[in-house]
Parts: sequence; structure tokens; C-alpha cells
Amino acid sequence: MIFDGHDDVIVSMSGGKDSTVLFRMALMVAQERGRLPLKVFWLDQEAEWQATVDYMQHIMELPEVTPYWYQIPFEFTNTLSPEKNFISVWNPEDKAIWIHPQHPLSIKENPSSENRFHELVNVLPSYCTDSENCAVLVGMRMTESLNRRVAITQHEARYKGVTWCKKKVGRCQVFWPIYDFTNDDIWTAIAKNHWAYNRVYDLQYQWGLAKEAMRVSALIHETAWHSIEMLQEFEPDTYNKFIRRVSGVGTFAHTFDSGDIIPRQLPFAFRSWQEYRDYLLVNIVKPEYHELFRNRWKNQTGDEWYRVHVKEIVLNDIDGTNNANARSRFRIREKAPTYRKRDAAQFEQYMGSKK
Repeated sequence: MIFDGHDDVIVSMSGGKDSTVLFRMALMVAQERGRLPLKVFWLDQEAEWQATVDYMQHIMELPEVTPYWYQIPFEFTNTLSPEKNFISVWNPEDKAIWIHPQHPLSIKENPSSENRFHELVNVLPSYCTDSENCAVLVGMRMTESLNRRVAITQHEARYKGVTWCKKKVGRCQVFWPIYDFTNDDIWTAIAKNHWAYNRVYDLQYQWGLAKEAMRVSALIHETAWHSIEMLQEFEPDTYNKFIRRVSGVGTFAHTFDSGDIIPRQLPFAFRSWQEYRDYLLVNIVKPEYHELFRNRWKNQTGDEWYRVHVKEIVLNDIDGTNNANARSRFRIREKAPTYRKRDAAQFEQYMGSKK
């Protein structure tokens, strides 16, 4: 349906299992429709697993693919340090300590005026096409998180009766064709078809990580900080490069040795989670971001919210990713009272407690 209704189709990849399945399915349809080569878009964030780089290089070099591999300078959120909130990825001045080198196939100049990851992911596909009727395929699934479930289901249909797409912006309309796939669906597709995939998942499995928790993404943003502990064991050479390149990696990694990074219990010196939150805000977050956090927290009261706020501070979550995820979870709970029996366990899982 997507191929037949659009003049151009682009697959957006991250190097993870979901975009792998999406790419392979799109490749099958493109071949059936005589629409090869297939355009593949990847915004390389430099702070990547080496296994991800190797895998995506394999994809970009396939003869059936037209590569749009962006290795362009931009500001990327650094969760690991309250002192250096961002890392300027692919900054030419830092070339000697880049985590991995630029590839001859990649695009190295930013064609847009945007300078942050989320904005770039939205606008760059428009620079991959001349068509005014272009579809961008993204491997987002409902079962990944409550926030994604809300994003996919809580709006009216936007294309031929389906909700699994965004409202068209400019030239491109984003679709999530595997929105209803489960984790088992993903791995069954990979196994039955013998598709190549990112080998970080094998290491995560051997490490004992639950399949629902297996994620592959850049390693220093608001929801990927757990991976720094794994990086030391899985890719020690990459970890050493991170130490030189990214502020806070060494300190953050050593914190795992003393227990959880996110506070589970209210410290005895504080009377409430609200008092603890306010103390951390003043003493950890840079003053220029204080109002940003306070404005985000308006009308968010109660210990559950205050604990979320503490998590935001500890993870240096300037963009409010964890706050947005919490809002989605709370909205779903309000609409589904039967889930409240499990809410305490769900909350602890959201806050990052180990299973």
C-alpha cells in the first residue's frame, strides 16, 4: 500500500533489530514492485557501538541500497555529565579522537539549519528525495514503551484509514508499518529468514539481559545510559575511545559498582522527595537550565512525579524524554484502572530497577 501510494520510499534505520526487519520487508516489496535500489537513511551519532557501525556499513554497501549515511556535525545530548551537557559529534576539531572514522560513502555536510538529533531525524529525509509524495518508514513498535503506544494509537487515522503514521510534513510522511509486531515476531522474522543483524544483541543475551530490555542505540542519551556498563565488557576498545571522547563516561561507569544510579530510597537527610529534588536541581543542574526544568514540572505533584524529576536530574535529561514517557504512562493508567494492581511494579521497572 505504501509503495503503491508514494513516488519515493525511504527506510530510516538505527542499526537495531526493528529497523532491520523493516528494511528487509521493504526490500522484498521494492523488488516485487521493481523499485530497487531502496533508499536507506541513517543519522550516525558517532557515539555508537562499533558493532552497529559495522552492521550499518554492511547495509549501506549492499548493491540493492542507495545509501544516505549522514555523518554530520550536530549537538548530541550527553547524559553522563552535568558539566558538559552536549557533545559536538563529528566536530572536525575533534577528528583525532572521534569514536569511529567517517566513511567514504557518508554525507558529511549538514544540508539543513537544524543542529539537534530529533529535529535532524525529522528534516533530513526530505533532503533524500526530490519527490513531493515521499514515504519514510520507521521501525517504531507499540510494545517498546507506553510513550510509543500513545504516539501510535491516540490520534485519528492520517492515511487511508490507518493510525500508524504521522501527519504529512513537507515532502514526507512517516509510517510505522511494524507497529503491532511483538519482540517474538521480530526475532522469528530474523531467524526464519536468516537475516543479518546487529551482533550486540548476542552479547546482551549472553550477559543475561531480558529480551524486552535489549536495545541498540547511541550510548549516551537519556534512555541509553545503562549500556555504558555493558560497553566495558562487550567492546573494551570502543569504551577506551569513549573515555577520551565523552565527558563523564569513566565516572558514570564506576557508579555502577556502588549500586543503582537512580535513587530508590529517600536519603535520610531529606524530609520529602520534593525537598530532595529541589536540592539536586540547585546543586547538580547548571543554573541556566533551572527554569527549563521548573517549567516542565508545573502541575506535576506527588511523590511519583518527584521521583521522576529526580531521575531527570540525575540523567541530565534536558530534553525531558523521561518526563514525556512518564506522562504517557500516567495517562494510560488513568484510562485503564484495571492496571493499577500492577502499577507499583510497573513504576519500579520504569525507574530502572533490576529484574
